Amino acid sequence: METQRLQEVLTWMRATDLQEVGWREGDDALELKLEGRSAAPAAAFPASALLPVASTGVGLFRFNAPGKPRAAHEGAAVAEGTLLGLLETGGEPVEIKAPAAGRLVKVLVDDGKAVEYGQPLFLIAP
Repeated sequence: METQRLQEVLTWMRATDLQEVGWREGDDALELKLEGRSAAPAAAFPASALLPVASTGVGLFRFNAPGKPRAAHEGAAVAEGTLLGLLETGGEPVEIKAPAAGRLVKVLVDDGKAVEYGQPLFLIAP
């Protein structure tokens, strides 16, 4: 590869968020890496006093077991360890509990809906 063309590629890389690029054609190969760059810029989220309660797996969310009362209502006071819901994963249901005492500010999930791992389900104001 010509020096001028290589310089153009490096200039282009510095203008993007790429950290490395590779090229291969037959027996010729080239790999370029930029040193001193972080993997990705850190997401800038506003500070919040709310504590998210996330799904611990993938499955169907239920607020309660059949025949049991629902404890998770917006505005309800919750103690640390309060059962907020169940995650049906195909085996035994997994309990979703409040990680801290506080007030349940927002319910972000509907009963019977599929949820993903790490998906926020509730917001608690400690």
